Amino acid sequence: MADTQINIVPDVDLMAKAQIILNEKGLDLTTEFNKYLKTIVDENIEANEENKQQSGIKLLQFEDMSPEERERRMKIIKTKGPITEAMGVLQGMVWMSDDFDEPLECMKDYLP
Repeated sequence: MADTQINIVPDVDLMAKAQIILNEKGLDLTTEFNKYLKTIVDENIEANEENKQQSGIKLLQFEDMSPEERERRMKIIKTKGPITEAMGVLQGMVWMSDDFDEPLECMKDYLP
């Protein structure tokens, strides 16, 4: 693991108290800070994994979904390769109105 030097400006009194406590336990502030950062990263990774699993579960729980639609969504979920493998799986689900480029009625007062 590479060492990286960063400047952190902690509360001076808090840092002094923490250093006294850590010294009494034979620990140093750098080690404890690294442990704290690792905890943050590990918790974030676990939370992201749980969110990914929950998202997948939500997509799969459409009971009124036709078998074709379920198969199409499963193809989207399982696609891990190049985007070309998933080409066409959203066909018919996205559309644009014919007057998309027309100015909005509510904005006519602001247009030249």
